[in-house]
Amino acid sequence: MTRLSLIRSIGEAIDCEIAIVDMVHSIQKERRNRPVDCYSKYVGKYLLAQKYKAEPLCELLLKEFPYNGSKTCLLSVDDDSATLIDSVLDSLKGRFVYANIHDEQGRLAQLMNKSVQKELAKDFGFNVTNGWIIENKGGRYVVPEGITFPCYLKGLMSYHTMKAQQGRFNSLTELESFLEKLATQYSYPMLAEEFIEIDKDLGIIGFCDGKDCVIPCITELLESGLGPHKGVSALGFVRKERPNEGIIAKVSDFIKHLGLFGLFNVDMVMSKNKLYFIELNLRFAAYGYAVTRAGVNLPEMFINSAIDHGIGGKIESNTVSECYYMNEKVALDDVVDGYRTFKDFKRLRRRADFGLMDNPLDRRPYHRLKRYALSRYIVKRIKKLVKYER
Repeated sequence: MTRLSLIRSIGEAIDCEIAIVDMVHSIQKERRNRPVDCYSKYVGKYLLAQKYKAEPLCELLLKEFPYNGSKTCLLSVDDDSATLIDSVLDSLKGRFVYANIHDEQGRLAQLMNKSVQKELAKDFGFNVTNGWIIENKGGRYVVPEGITFPCYLKGLMSYHTMKAQQGRFNSLTELESFLEKLATQYSYPMLAEEFIEIDKDLGIIGFCDGKDCVIPCITELLESGLGPHKGVSALGFVRKERPNEGIIAKVSDFIKHLGLFGLFNVDMVMSKNKLYFIELNLRFAAYGYAVTRAGVNLPEMFINSAIDHGIGGKIESNTVSECYYMNEKVALDDVVDGYRTFKDFKRLRRRADFGLMDNPLDRRPYHRLKRYALSRYIVKRIKKLVKYER
């Protein structure tokens, strides 16, 4: 979804060639089923690169996108690929444009440590939850003393983590049992955070050119995905900042202080009338296309700034059109996995002004998504019937 959001935001605004570099575990053979975003009319090239391998990725980029007087823009849609690019910046300088901090190799990856983020945010005056780092020592995770329960567990680093590795734990026994299983396949440090009840889940998305920062609006998660997509918006709301909130100005000052050149989004929550900083993501968000549809194209700003056209001027809050959006990918997965009914899927569609995937100007990605979803749904129902017969 994040990649498709970027593709459409750029393709609708700029006449250029868009290539996808799909990060996969093995590139020995072509993927049988390409990702649905590859079918967007704006995509001109589809390439494969191996996950977690920086040097081969660097070689691929230099080979496939030779310098001919104009630079190629690199936009990462996940923290793994952003980390790889950040680790080879010195080899890419002068030929590519990319997200960076002071154009120094390795600086972006340092900010992907959630503990570092929290300390920086705390120093800047944001409220943060208490957190404890849990390290893997000798093949097992050692839980430090002082953790309070319930707690919320997630990867300490933004990269090399998955949603399946995070969640709420109500007791030390429950946490240790999960970590024991996790240690058999994972060795990176984890972060346990104080659990707080969420009244509002907010997303702050923007672009910073290292000096000036544009944050056009605030997004609210209205209905979350269910099952594996819990915490990801199935239905969201793009809105203007309310009087006296002061969120946008504070986040803008924070991002400028970090010296970021690139797209970003900040996760924040309201709990008992108190605003908490949760996490900084140094990339575009899946819901970013909703902001584009609302009237502010942040990826276009990134590219214009990269080619010295400037940041595009200050964005006034009244230029944003408030709107409701639906993430069909999240909702369809919920239906296929049995967490949501088709009736509820249609209810979400009626509430939304538009969908992130179902775009009349670029139909093929959504058609492919529905085809994959239907085939998965049929297979799962057949398996259930066979199991019942037995």
